Amino acid sequence: MKFSKVIITFSALFLLAGAAVASEVKKGDKDKDGHLDKMEAKAFPMLSNHFDIIDTDKDGTIDQAEIDAHKIMMGDKDNDGTVDKSEVKHKGLAKAFDKLDTDKDGTLDAKEVAAFFKK
Repeated sequence: MKFSKVIITFSALFLLAGAAVASEVKKGDKDKDGHLDKMEAKAFPMLSNHFDIIDTDKDGTIDQAEIDAHKIMMGDKDNDGTVDKSEVKHKGLAKAFDKLDTDKDGTLDAKEVAAFFKK
């Protein structure tokens, strides 16, 4: 019960910090390659602590699309690693849900969500 409250609080703080994180990513991209590597991400504890989860394509870097996808995945209320239509609060993502659900299982995983933000 206590752990759930911590996760919910953490999720809310992460979502509220979203706009600040986006501008911080631009600031943190020291080599201007459009991504943050693990060294660059160390300047941002939230990103650094969850780097391997956020890095959905496992290329050793995170981009804004992966960060945005991670924020959406924080809405996974049943903790099954996917979001269904009832868990998606992003209007654009909700409209494109069926198209993005490439495996047609009725849910979106982090890779499917990241594909939306990579457009």
